[in-house]
Amino acid sequence: MSAHEKSKSSFDLLMNRASDVFQALSHPLRLSICFELGTAEQSVSQLCDSLCQPQHSISQHLALLRKQNVVNARKQSRQVFYQISDPQVIKMLDCIKSELVAAEPSGATAPSLTARDVPQVAMADEAGRFSTVFKPSVDQWQRHDKG
Repeated sequence: MSAHEKSKSSFDLLMNRASDVFQALSHPLRLSICFELGTAEQSVSQLCDSLCQPQHSISQHLALLRKQNVVNARKQSRQVFYQISDPQVIKMLDCIKSELVAAEPSGATAPSLTARDVPQVAMADEAGRFSTVFKPSVDQWQRHDKG
């Protein structure tokens, strides 16, 4: 296999993985689950309480996140604890958090973000600004909601 073929193969694998992650995060509840798991490992019941969702719904979304290797599970006695398994997903979530913090008027943090999230958010700027890609779309959605 030539160097070019190896490079293309690596690129294809990377694009397939990125596509899988974006698909896994495309549902608002799955994204919320990942935000919750980004701060600490949690059980299904903890996620149900913090997200005000029924157990069956959280479990279904966790199953898809596990299938896409976004989260992993650890069984302890009768409980299963979940955590983010992909460090790239954590970087992506930090980037989104940085935009949520930046978008709040007067520097207030979004309701779902705690004070301990803010220092981590600063690191997201190093990876690039989420808004350069998504800000035009967000502006369009906001205009649509007002009109």
